[in-house]
This record gives sequence, C-alpha cells and structure tokens, in this order.
Amino acid sequence: MTKPKEEKKIESLKGQIQKGKGVDIGTMFVKCAYKEGDEIVFKSQRNAFFEVEHTDFTKKILDNSKVKYIIKEDNLYVVGDEALQFANMFNKDTRRPLSKGVISPTEKEALPIIELLIKSVVGEPAHKPGGNGLPSNRQSHKPEGDGSASYCRSHKGEIVYFSVPGEPLDAEFNVLYHIKIVEGFLKTLGYTPKPINEGHAIILSELAEEDFTGIGLSFGGGMVNVCLSFMSVPIFKFSVAKSGDWIDQQVAMAVDETASRVSAIKESSLDLSKEGDLSKIESALSIYYNHLIEYVIENIKQEFAKARRLPRIANPISIILSGGTSLPKGFSGRFKQILDRLKLPIPVGSVRMASQPLRSVAKGALIAASADESKK
Repeated sequence: MTKPKEEKKIESLKGQIQKGKGVDIGTMFVKCAYKEGDEIVFKSQRNAFFEVEHTDFTKKILDNSKVKYIIKEDNLYVVGDEALQFANMFNKDTRRPLSKGVISPTEKEALPIIELLIKSVVGEPAHKPGGNGLPSNRQSHKPEGDGSASYCRSHKGEIVYFSVPGEPLDAEFNVLYHIKIVEGFLKTLGYTPKPINEGHAIILSELAEEDFTGIGLSFGGGMVNVCLSFMSVPIFKFSVAKSGDWIDQQVAMAVDETASRVSAIKESSLDLSKEGDLSKIESALSIYYNHLIEYVIENIKQEFAKARRLPRIANPISIILSGGTSLPKGFSGRFKQILDRLKLPIPVGSVRMASQPLRSVAKGALIAASADESKK
C-alpha cells in the first residue's frame, strides 16, 4: 500500500534542516536557532576575545586544537568560549566586541571578531537560492573564483532574522550602524538578513497561545529591552542602558570588590527570594536589582503615557521575563512585588519567566524567519 503524499512529505523532513534561522546577537553571547526536522537546534558562542602572544608555535597549537582566533596587525586574538579559558588562566578579563547591545565603538578589533562569532554559529546557508528547496551540496552550488559576492547580492538567500535593541531612552549610541554592519556580515555569508527587536522576538517565542499580545522583557548583560505587542504588532519598543553589567559595576563600587567577583556571585548563588542573613555583596545586589526593576517599570509607565493610540486590550496581558540578568532565583517574584506596588495603567495577568530564558530571543527570531520563508 502506498503512503499518502503528506506522510511521505513528513518523513522526508525528518532530520532535514529547514529554511530560516534566528540569531540573537547579545552583549554576552551570540546564539543561533534553526529547525532540523521538528526539533529546534541552538548553537552558541561567547561574545568575547582575549589577546595572546603571537608566535608561530602558538598559532600551530591553536590550529591543532581548532580554537577560533583572528590575527590583525601582528596581534593574535582568541575568540569565543576559549577566550574565557585563556583569561582565567592569566587571571585577566576578556574584552567584548559588543557594548550595551551594539558593536563597541571603543574596540578597534570589534568588527572582525563579531564577524567571526556570527559565522561560527550561523554557518553558511543550508539552502542556496535557485535550488530545489532541499539542503544544498555546498561545494556544488558555490560559484568558483571571486563570484560569490555578486552571487549573494543578486539572489535572495535563506532568510535570517537577527536581534537588535530598541532605541535607548537614557543613552546615545548608533543602533542603525550596528544593524547595517550585521546585515553586511550575513549577506556575505549568502543570507537575506532582517532585523527584529529583541523584546518583540520574546513575544513571538512565548505568547503564541495569547495571540502574541503582551509585554516581552529581555534583561541582558548590557541593557534591558522592552516591547508591548498587540496581536503580534509592536505598539512600543525601547531599551534602557542599565542591566546586568550596570548592577555588577554599582555593587562593586559600593562594597569595594571587583565587578568579576560580583558577577560570579550573582550568576552562581544569588537568591532574590532570600530576606535574612545576606552577605554584604548579596545585600548590595538585592538593592540594585530593586532599583533596576523599578527603573524599567517606571519607563514602561512613561511609554504608556506617551502613546497616543493604544489598542483596547480586553483581557489582562502577560509579561514575559528573559535574559541572563533575570536568572537568579526569586527574580520573577521580586518583579511581581514591585509591579504590584508601582502598577501599570492596564490590567496584568501572568508574570512569568520565558520557557528558556537564554534562548527565547533566538527562538522568536527563528519563528519570524520561518514565517517569512513559508510565504516564498
């Protein structure tokens, strides 16, 4: 008995890489999400680099160990996860190509490093334009010689959505420059890149059952991103330039500690539901987490006040919390307590953590990319 066409189609998709990718370009990590059959696969690389002595012997060791690095003006920089290992070995800090969610203007090596990080997690398109819709044989579809650049420019490649921060309310930096640079890197790889607001990506990832209506909050390393969406359409979106790094710096100054030690305690043992018997660092972290949450909620209230045309939302909306700074135990409970005191001008229902707080932005970007690919 022959199998129906739909069953054959489903079987043919098992293990196959689907069209469309989502990329979360964060201050701390670069993440990529794509679908392999029915499963979402995530790849991640630390957004960091570390300078090491440039010798032929060192280069050979790094090559043999398949460590990612770049060489620029006789300097050798280890990139990604291995950069942290080298930094710990030498008891120094890594450097970052991104600052406050955008390409750092003070790091002259930022551009080649962020390009390498993006390439390492995104890779080449699994689907080249002009094919039969199946994963390509990359060798056979790639033009010979130097024609690949014109090939990428003249054909619409696989769609990739990449996260971008909202316009900051309390800082000045060039989001447009960041977007255009990242677009250029992805086009060179053969993709059709499209930006997506970080908070909006969280809504696409987490609020499908609520018609993509609610508030997405991404508490990253460099900034907090906020988006209010009604039926998938953003009503307002913005960012504030206070988040995890800001907390580390403020606490470090308050208790005369290094920001690295404060960050290590924050990430490993901080419990915001704990009230008594706090260490000096824990007490300071609790104070600055309170300030950050209050600051974000007050800015959301101001955006509501500025919005001229708000849709009539009949039901209480959900608020989704995500990002590395939201990971300490008790964060969502602390957020609810402060929200109950400060109150938004619309009814709020559920306040909850994203299902995968460190992956929700990449997943939401993938959902947007898959939806666009399905229209082709």
